[in-house]
Amino acid sequence: MTFLTMRLSNTWRLLLDRALRTEGMSMAMMRPLAYLMMLPAGVSQRTLAHAMNTDSSALVRVLDLLENEGLVERHPDQDDRRAKNLVLTRRGRQKCAVLHQICAAMEARVLEGVTPERSQAMMDVLALVLRRAEDVMQHDGACNDSTP
Repeated sequence: MTFLTMRLSNTWRLLLDRALRTEGMSMAMMRPLAYLMMLPAGVSQRTLAHAMNTDSSALVRVLDLLENEGLVERHPDQDDRRAKNLVLTRRGRQKCAVLHQICAAMEARVLEGVTPERSQAMMDVLALVLRRAEDVMQHDGACNDSTP
C-alpha cells in the first residue's frame, strides 16, 4: 500500500502540474487555492497551513505570490492583530473553477473503464484510510522515527 500510494501521489501531482502549466498555473500555487475553496472564508494562514500539513513559514511565499496575482487577499484578524485571514478573490475563485475542470478531466481520463461503483468504492476506501492516517498522526504527534 505504501509504495502504491506514494507512486500514485507523485504521478497524479505530475499529471496535474503538466495540465495546469498549459493554463499558466502550477500545483504549488493551486494547492492553497484548492484548500481555500474547501475551508470557510476568512481562515487564518495558520489554519490553512495546518489543513495542508505544511509549515506556516513555507506557505508565506506562496501566499505572497497568490496575493500579487490578485487571487487571494489578506485581511487583519479583528481578534489578533498579528494574524492574517485569507479570502479568495473573484479571480481566485475563477482559477479554482479552472482547476476543478482540469482535475475532473484528468479523473475521467485516468478512470476510463472503471465502473462508477468501483470508483465510488475506491473513494470510500481512500477516505477511510486518510481519516485513519490523520487519526494516527494526530494521536502520535508525528511519525515515530525509531520504528524500523
